[in-house]
Amino acid sequence: MKHEFVPAACNSRLDHVGSYRRRLPVSLDRMYENALDWEHLPHLHSSSFGSIDCVSAGGWGWQATVSSGSGDDEIVSELELRLDRDARRWITRNLSGPNAGAEIWTHVFVVADRVLDIVVDFFVPNVPAEAREKVGRAYAKAYEVLYDEDVDMMTGRQNQLDLRLDGVDESEVLKLSPQTQGSLPVSVTMSGRRFVVDRLEGEGSKDNEWVVYPAQCPHQLGPLDETPMQEGTVRCPWHGYVFDVRTGECVSGSHCRLGRVPRVLESEEGVELRWL
Repeated sequence: MKHEFVPAACNSRLDHVGSYRRRLPVSLDRMYENALDWEHLPHLHSSSFGSIDCVSAGGWGWQATVSSGSGDDEIVSELELRLDRDARRWITRNLSGPNAGAEIWTHVFVVADRVLDIVVDFFVPNVPAEAREKVGRAYAKAYEVLYDEDVDMMTGRQNQLDLRLDGVDESEVLKLSPQTQGSLPVSVTMSGRRFVVDRLEGEGSKDNEWVVYPAQCPHQLGPLDETPMQEGTVRCPWHGYVFDVRTGECVSGSHCRLGRVPRVLESEEGVELRWL
């Protein structure tokens, strides 16, 4: 199934303005995670969401106040998403705001273990018949962008889950060549896990202090190696969690923290990473 817009049928509900269909290379578990993951909206979808304030959330779904735009153009709405696992669908409702009353119904069809077809139906009240297709195409285009941005997150998380190991080889040693030391930051792999090696400079740090931190966020395995370190912190692009790379603590309010990392040792023989 190619992703496409399908106009509403002539005998469909009066408020049905069209459908969006697409095949996704993800599992049902990753798809449900994505639907329930309200936190990623203003970070991964910053062009569509400025902020989100969650009112309540759980396995049933979530309800939140969201904003888009800024200044005089800011739009504030209240959204609710309810997940029905038995029906393999979730319904997103605009409870207040400019699109109050609109509903988006997403149905999932399992094609293979990690292949899904989705059908998204858009229901928007009070749209004149002659404008239904135009409005439907606008909704479909917005959802095409959202899923383009979501696919990398879902497949990236799946890849990291596939690669994750429970233990480490305590005897493992990784030597850093002079060329590697001269091209920091650099990504390395030890015990099947990827880490970023870099140096800290500036106020509050030792002269050219070495730091090592995981390439994946401990929250949902987001790519910490895709954003530059700033003043000793690194920010996850998926959900905005910020971590102090020296202590591993999350400094943006979450209780999670960076996991165990190898240490950098310098000697006359060179620079190496070891598990200590």
